Amino acid sequence: MIFDDDVELALALACEELQMTRDEIIRLILREWLEQYGFIDGLDEDNDTKGSA
Repeated sequence: MIFDDDVELALALACEELQMTRDEIIRLILREWLEQYGFIDGLDEDNDTKGSA
């Protein structure tokens, strides 16, 4: 996926600063956005308490 130039630059800077790949940064940003807006619950997918009350 290709984004506008300003977004691509921001992604490149984030990759460098956080020492992550472009795919990892996009995955992280998307997950945090989805968590913030309540689309996913924010628990780690490996967390044993997920889905328990």
